[in-house]
Amino acid sequence: MNTIPDLEEKEQQPVTRCGYKPGDSLRAYEAALLESGAVASGKALHFSADILCSGGYDIWVRALWEFAIDHVGIVSPRLFVYLKKRIYELDELFKKYPEEGLYNSDEFHTRVGEIVMVLREVPRRPKLNWPKVGPETHMNGWIKNVAAASETAIIRRVWKAEGDMTVLRLAGSEYLKAITDGSLEKSLFWIKWLFDEEAHLRKETKGATLTTIARGPTGSTDVGHFIAALLAESYKELATKNMIRMAEEFQVLLDLWRGADSRISPSSRKRVLGIMSHILCEVPRWKVPAAPALIQDPVQVSRAVSQSGKFFREVLSNPVIKNRAVVIKLFRSRGLVDTATRKKQEKQSEFQEKLDAYDQAMNAYMNK
Repeated sequence: MNTIPDLEEKEQQPVTRCGYKPGDSLRAYEAALLESGAVASGKALHFSADILCSGGYDIWVRALWEFAIDHVGIVSPRLFVYLKKRIYELDELFKKYPEEGLYNSDEFHTRVGEIVMVLREVPRRPKLNWPKVGPETHMNGWIKNVAAASETAIIRRVWKAEGDMTVLRLAGSEYLKAITDGSLEKSLFWIKWLFDEEAHLRKETKGATLTTIARGPTGSTDVGHFIAALLAESYKELATKNMIRMAEEFQVLLDLWRGADSRISPSSRKRVLGIMSHILCEVPRWKVPAAPALIQDPVQVSRAVSQSGKFFREVLSNPVIKNRAVVIKLFRSRGLVDTATRKKQEKQSEFQEKLDAYDQAMNAYMNK
């Protein structure tokens, strides 16, 4: 007796163009990027097409940056330069053409396919392991008792007595020493310590920051801009000694921290500071202190890219979604509510059955 209302409710659920829940489609795309093999390549292209043709362009771009930040970083710094250029080109296409027309464009298919395949082919590394910073390190003048690093020319150029608190000079000196020593763990500790110290100060004083000097865009006094200034000066010093040759790559990372792409989340921007620290800790010790080539096997990438249009046409054979605004909102929230509800939804979801069926079809297609 209740089957008709249930069916109507199911039909009204916001889904992507291929009929997936938006959060499921996004997670499947991110998982496919990390998997190996031809089937995973097909899945990455399929779910990219589904997300894009369902209005999720901005969330797709955010996922590109997060993948590069979390899973690539120092092993392929050229990727950030590549993504900046390619995403700009796609942004321009979206300004120039109506979306539905763009989704049907061979040029769009090729550009998206190339980006996806480059991400799948670049080398990867584990996520940076950020050390814990205990609350006791923010009490009773702890920093004054442990700070022992000498001031350097960089600190004297960056730290300004007229607007910076003394704690910045002390912590900044320790941070620069960690970089000079090649200690990634210590450098990450001091980044996190400075952010935590500022958060503690904001809470205690209702909004005060560790500096009143506007080093960031739009007059921002965020402590991260003090760290970025130290990184920029450190890079210049190392480059002068010919100990590092990554000017373009490092500048792009600095720009990303400063907000060059608003689709990058604040937490990901902080991790960009970690990547720059990683570069300054390790690259000067490389035999060739420059970024390696982006792709080792461009032929394999071009072959896969040539098939990208098929995946878009498959998605576009489905009707345009009606509740686009809701789907986009669910993309942004990843379709999640609270953890308990999410686990229940995932357990009961039909998505895994669809995904298994798609894997079988993709296997059959790739094995022809």
